[in-house]
Parts: sequence; C-alpha cells; structure tokens
Amino acid sequence: MRSIKTKLIVIYAAVVLVVMTVSGTFMLLAMRDIEVGNAHDRLRSQAVSINERIVQVYELGTFLDASWYMFGQGEHEIDGAILNNLGQTIAPLEFVSPYLTFNDSSVIEALAGVESFSSSSILPNQHGVEQQYLTFAMPVSRDGEDFIVFTRISAHLMNDTLSRMTFYFVLSVIIALVITVILWFFVGNSLTNPIVTLSRHAKAIASGDFSRKIDVASKDEIGDLAEDFNFMASELRHTLSEMASEKNKREAILSNTPAGMLAYDAVGRLERANTASTELLHGINIGTTHLSHVLSLLGFDIDDVKTLRPGDVRDSIYEEGEFYLSATVTAYSSEFGDVDGYLIVLQDISRQRKLDNMRKEFVANVSHELRTPLTSIRTYSETLLDGALDDTEITKKFLKVIDDEAQRMSILVTDLLELSRLDSKQYSIEMDVVDLVALIRLSIRQAGIQADTKGQVITFEMPKTPYFIEANAARINQVVYNILSNSIKYSPEDTNIRITLETTEKYFRVFIKDQGIGIPPESINRVFERFYRVDKARARAMGGTGLGLAIVKEIMEEHGGRVYATSQLGQGTTMVLRFNRLSEV
Repeated sequence: MRSIKTKLIVIYAAVVLVVMTVSGTFMLLAMRDIEVGNAHDRLRSQAVSINERIVQVYELGTFLDASWYMFGQGEHEIDGAILNNLGQTIAPLEFVSPYLTFNDSSVIEALAGVESFSSSSILPNQHGVEQQYLTFAMPVSRDGEDFIVFTRISAHLMNDTLSRMTFYFVLSVIIALVITVILWFFVGNSLTNPIVTLSRHAKAIASGDFSRKIDVASKDEIGDLAEDFNFMASELRHTLSEMASEKNKREAILSNTPAGMLAYDAVGRLERANTASTELLHGINIGTTHLSHVLSLLGFDIDDVKTLRPGDVRDSIYEEGEFYLSATVTAYSSEFGDVDGYLIVLQDISRQRKLDNMRKEFVANVSHELRTPLTSIRTYSETLLDGALDDTEITKKFLKVIDDEAQRMSILVTDLLELSRLDSKQYSIEMDVVDLVALIRLSIRQAGIQADTKGQVITFEMPKTPYFIEANAARINQVVYNILSNSIKYSPEDTNIRITLETTEKYFRVFIKDQGIGIPPESINRVFERFYRVDKARARAMGGTGLGLAIVKEIMEEHGGRVYATSQLGQGTTMVLRFNRLSEV
C-alpha cells in the first residue's frame, strides 16, 4: 500500500467496520436485554395471577380443574404450572399427564425460597421435545403449605428477532463499507491529487525551477497548504536570490579588495586566491606554490604556524626595496573544531611606510629649520651680551639679523599651523560663487610691487567673460599669490611671467609660466612635498620655508581641484591650477 489514497480507503473502511460492529453489537445486546426484561415482567405477572386466582382460591384437589394456566397465543403463549415443595408438577393436567419435570435453575432457586428468572433454560414441551425457554419460578404458600408457581415462554421468537436484526446489521455494515470505499475513492482523489501536484512542484523546485505556481482550488487545509507552498517557493526563490547576490557581492569584494587573501587546506594546497594576492606576490606562481614556501617567503616560522589553533594569529612584514607587505596568517576550523586550513591576508603598506618616513623627515626638517635661526639668534645675542652692545653699528647689524631670523621662524610657524589646520580638518571652508578672473587680477596687483623691484612683468590674457567657480575667495587668492611669489623669486630680473586661462566642459585651468631656472625631472613630482627644495641653499637664502607649495596643494584638494607642474631646466616652469567649473550660475 504505497499509495496514500489506498491507505486512506483502508483506514476509513476499517474505522467504519469497527464503529458499526461495536455499535451494532451494543444495540443487539441492548435489544436482547430489553426483550429479556419484557419477558421477565410478563412471566412474573402471569405467576402472580396464577397465585392470586388459583393457588389462593382453589383447593389443592381442584388445582387441576383451574383454567388460568395459559396466557397468550402461539409463540407468545405463556405456560403456567404449580409445583409442590418437592418440585413435582401438580397442575395443570397438560403437564401432569405427560409427567413433565422442570429441572430448571429458576425452580431450584425457588425451592430455596427465592423467586428466580432464567433466560436460557432448555426444557421439554408438551410433546417431550426440548427447546429453549425463558422461565420464572416464584415460591408461594397457603395455609402452611408451600408451592412453586412456574411460568415459561418460548425463546424462539426473541431469537428470531435478534437473528433478523443481526442479518440486517451485517447487511448494513457491508453496504456502509461499499459506500465508504466508493465515496473515499472520490474523496481520496480530492485529497491525493493536490498532494501529487505538490510533489511534482517540490521536485521541480528541487531541480531549480521556481517559476511554477500551484492553483489553489479549495479553501480548506489542502488549499492552505498549497498557498503556504506557493509562499514557501516564493520565499525560497527570494532567499536563494539574496544568497546568490550576497555570494556575488562577497566574490566581488574578495576579487576587488586591495588586500590579498590566500586560503589553503590543512595539507597546504591552495583552495582560493583573489586577484590582489597574485598582484602583491607577483614574483611567484601562487597556483603551484605550496603553503610552506609562501610562509617562508613572507618570513613566517613554518613550525610555529603549524601549531596555530583556530583564532590564533601570526604577523610578519615582507620587504623588497621600497615595497612593504604586511602579512597575517591564521588557522580556521571545521565543524568539529579541528584545524581545517590556513588563511593568509596580505596588505600593501608601502604608502604607510612612505608616510611614516615622510613624517620622520618632516620632524627632522622642522627641527633643522628651527634650529638654524635659533642658533643664529643665540649666537648674535650671546655676542651682544658679551660686550658688543657698546658698538652701535654692530648692535644694529646683529639686531637686524636676529629680527630676520625671528621673522623667518614666525613665517615657518605660521605655515606649520596652516598645514596643521588643513590636515586636521578642524575648520570648514566657507564656499561661495566667485569669479576666478577677478581673483587672479587681485593676486597680480598684490604681487606687482615684488615683481617691479626685479623689473619683471606679469601679463594676463584676461577673458571677456567671468569664470565662476565655487570656492573660498581668500584661499584661492592665497594659492595664486603664493605661486606668483615663487615665480618672481626664482625668475631672473627683467623677465616675463605669463598667466593664461583654458576652459573645458568640466574644468577651468590656470597656467602660470615663468622664465626661471626650471625644475629637474626627478624633482618635478616632489616639489609639493613639505620642506622639499630643489636648491636648498638658494631657497633658504631667499627666505623660503619649503611649505608654500604644500599649502597650495592642500587648499586645492580642499576645493576638489588639483595643482601640478611642468618644467624644463633653463626654460622656466609652468604651474597648472585646475578648478571645477560651475554648470550654471
């Protein structure tokens, strides 16, 4: 019975059979009890009548003549008899003549003085043929003599009635079973067909087809199950889609993260490597290189790594020239807690190392820049304190040097504070829509006096229309003036400094070209570093701190712009400022 429909039919047929059998049996037993109870009442009533109408009225010798022994007709006829205290039949004549003896349990109990009833007595009839009777015996007395009044009725009618009822009951059970099988055949289809449909759809979903949907034809539990199945399929499809999306995201993150990741199994075979790892370890073929070789290359102790437990981490730094690689290795576990493999994470820290070196160099440069003027101030002040104050000319000369060095330190400290504010982002630049052309003209006027002292000419090819940008006017003025000041300082006398503008769809570019000594190719990308000078002696002699172009770069980046330089030795330098253009004003 592999079919659920067959199981349902058999189960419900068995249930009907058991229920009807039990209920029918109780009904038959109840009817038999009712029939027996009715017979008992009738027999006792007849016994009472015989006692009252014969035993108590007639003399013993005339009991045979009495006629109140029979009651009813045919099968309903009740036989009555009078027995003496020895159980011998003394009336009526119909029982005395054939010498009938009633050895019945009810008679035996009546001889003991207790009226009794029996529902299954086997006694002979008037013709001596034994059959089943329902009997009743009641002890009575008259004038000191004891008698027994005995009544009986044939059980044939009751048995026939019970037999017919049993037949009809069995027939009804068979009919009920047939009807149950037929009904449950159709009902089973209504139950099993949706289940078969659910099974087909479940197999389709298991194979990856989520497009199918079950039509809900009923509002019962099967219908609810179908709706739940459709909801489950929809949620499963959504969940699998999210899982696939998350997997793709993880794959994308793993593939595009700048950190290299290498996953090895417990025996050292490579299981997974992202793109960054192959780029960071460009000197080896990762796919064919064993874990032990990679660990040795990165500077790990192989024996120490083999002792790692899940959660333990080891660090190492790999160095090759100016290339620095930070490597960490950790063990990951299986579901049983055992070491299942090793994960190596690689990170390029060359830039951080470079920044650390620049920071150290910056501190050294600041110390040097401060120490030089402080040394001069201390030297000249000690000289004055040692007695040079009496010479007015020397005193003025020394005080002038001290003032120059103090001013130089003041400028240096001011520039350092400026850079510190720009680096810390502790203040916000108030932006406004300003005209770039007007700012350049203002910077030219400010730098004009310095240029005139060297006989230099600043030319500006001024456009006819304003160039609007979103910026802080004071900061941009500081940028243009700083670059013009450098051009004036490092250009010979009687030369020309030329400013031109260029516009594109997105940007405004400002070109400031001088005719100075130029910048060597190896220094062109470093001129915006802090304290970097192409010619340190000359720059220091001109009062430069080495921070001006660094401040220019920071301000331009704060505005979302860019500054860069092009130069040829002996032919001058061109500084380029790029600003974001406003689409509408």
